[in-house]
Order: sequence, then C-alpha cells, then structure tokens
Amino acid sequence: MTDVAARLLVEYTLALQRNPLRTKMYTSGTLAALAEILAGKFAGVAPAEKKLPPGQVSEKEAIKQQPLRFLEAIFAHLGINKRALQMFIYGFAISAPLGHVMTGVLQRAFAGKTTARDRVMQIITANLTTAVISNTVYLVCMAYINGARSIDRIIGIWRSSFMFLMRVTWLTSPISIGVAQKYLPQTLWEPYFALVRFFLSTAFNTITKKKQMALQRKQQDATKDEDLRKGAAQKK
Repeated sequence: MTDVAARLLVEYTLALQRNPLRTKMYTSGTLAALAEILAGKFAGVAPAEKKLPPGQVSEKEAIKQQPLRFLEAIFAHLGINKRALQMFIYGFAISAPLGHVMTGVLQRAFAGKTTARDRVMQIITANLTTAVISNTVYLVCMAYINGARSIDRIIGIWRSSFMFLMRVTWLTSPISIGVAQKYLPQTLWEPYFALVRFFLSTAFNTITKKKQMALQRKQQDATKDEDLRKGAAQKK
C-alpha cells in the first residue's frame, strides 16, 4: 500500500511538472466536489427528492427511464448532485487558475529567500494578499451557488462570513506554511496545500450547512406556530 501511494505521489508530482495548471485544475475541481459531498454527509443533509411528472408512462418509456432513475438514485445516495457539479466547476475553472497565478507570484517574490525573517514575511504577505483574494472569491462563488443573485445579497453573505473565514485562515495558514517550509520539499507543496484546503473547505462547508439547516428549522417552527395561532383565532 505504501509503495502504491509513493508511486502515485511520484506520478502526480511529474504531472505537476509537465502540466502544472491542468493538473491543479483537475485536482481542485475533484477535491471541491468531494468536499461538498462530504460536507452534506457530515451535516446530515437529506438527499433531495425528485418529483416525477404526473401522467401515465408507457411500458416502453418506463424501461428507457429505469436505468436513468437507477443512476439518479445512486448519485443522490452518494451526495453527487447539482451543487457538487457546481463545486467542481468552481474548483476547476476559478479556484485552481487563481491560486496558480497568486502562488506563482508569491514564490517568485520570495525565491532564494530562506532566512527566518524571509519565511515570516512570506507568511504575512500570503495572509494579507492571497488569502484575502481567495477567500473573497470563494465566498462570492458559494453565495452564487447557494442561490444569491443580487449584488446586495452576495455582499451581505460575504460580510457575514468573511472575518470568520479570515480568522480560520490566519490560524491555520502560518502552521501549514511553516510545516511546508521546514519539512517538505517544494515539489510536494502543491499536493500538501491542496489537502489542507480540502480539509478546511469541508469543515467550513459542514458548519455552513448546519447553520442553514438550523435556520430553516427555526423558520419552519415559526411558520407552524403562526398557523396554530391563526387557527386558534379563527375558532374563537
């Protein structure tokens, strides 16, 4: 098992050297979709039930539709849904290219600088520039994926979550960068940081989903209480 993992890691690092951006895009897209699926499982989100259109279906049509329904049921059970696809697109087309450019700029700015002061400055610079940009883009994309379409709504979601996400970043980023600088060769930085982002994204997404579910339950309870009050008033 260890030999297999080592070979896969070697192949992955070679792919990064040959096609760095493309490899990062597929990696980021896959991990973003997986983070969405796992967050749904951890948060206890029930799979959406798809209502079938009314009317009778011929036996021939039913046979044609059955494999599709079977696949849809499997995908729903696994948590592979529209949001997971959207997260793949986000990771593939937005997060990876943006991170590739910003990381390249940061690495070029600190190339050859290996003193303790330089390492601290690299961490500070990353937290004040790349972290702010990447977290802002992440929150804007998440707001859009969650259904926000107006600028005011997107800005509101960004304001409510930005500082929390930045605090998490400021807490974890120095540790993860310090570990990479001290213990890992630079060729392993990309898969290492990809895994760090994956775990953080899964955790943040899980927390967000739990908050949304709690808010929905609260709204449903308030609606039920209002209906009960109206019913009691009508009886009087």
